[in-house]
Amino acid sequence: MTELNKPVRRRTQQSVRDGRRPRRIVVTLHPSGMLGLRLERSRREETIPLEWCYFAAIKARVAQGRAEKKARSR
Repeated sequence: MTELNKPVRRRTQQSVRDGRRPRRIVVTLHPSGMLGLRLERSRREETIPLEWCYFAAIKARVAQGRAEKKARSR
């Protein structure tokens, strides 16, 4: 795998309404281990540590599995 030495930005196809019109989300992967999210044509970026994203994904998967198991037992 390639080491991350500078920020990498990508525009997603996912759009969010900000009150006026839908705008796409721009995701930035920072070398410091932070994930940045902002709306297209906006300067304000919200950042979150990658560790938090990883653990949130695990918690969501476990919660979904428990919900499916509970639904099957009814």
